Amino acid sequence: MSRLPKHQIPENSSINMTPLIDVVFQLLLFFILTSSMIRPNKIELELPESTSGVRSDNPQTLEIAYRLDGGIAQITLNGERVPDLMTLATRMKALEPAAQATPEVVVRIDKLVPYQDVISVMDTVRDSGFPKFSLHTLVHSSAPVP
Repeated sequence: MSRLPKHQIPENSSINMTPLIDVVFQLLLFFILTSSMIRPNKIELELPESTSGVRSDNPQTLEIAYRLDGGIAQITLNGERVPDLMTLATRMKALEPAAQATPEVVVRIDKLVPYQDVISVMDTVRDSGFPKFSLHTLVHSSAPVP
């Protein structure tokens, strides 16, 4: 074996890349197999049915009911039929309270209503000047309410 000068690298020295490539492919395969390729784009929401209910003793209660009848929205504000959400917003803005006496707003939604409609009703109530409200299930007419 011949001696090389102090700062010279032998010509046959090379780095073996095979183990590095194997490790990279193993990591790539691990991350591909453990990641989820399916992204859910909607939330299934099952609203419960109520067979009993308690009416509020507060006379300053606004009650909004929203149900679908044959795919058509049936909206009521304190028992009065409202044709659509824009009219509901107009009537609620007319009832906008003074800062001291904020009425309780109860929103009752039927369990068959699509979730996007629930969000639309909530936005209408909030945009009408009632930022705080409670969301309840709609009591069916066959169930007695005290």
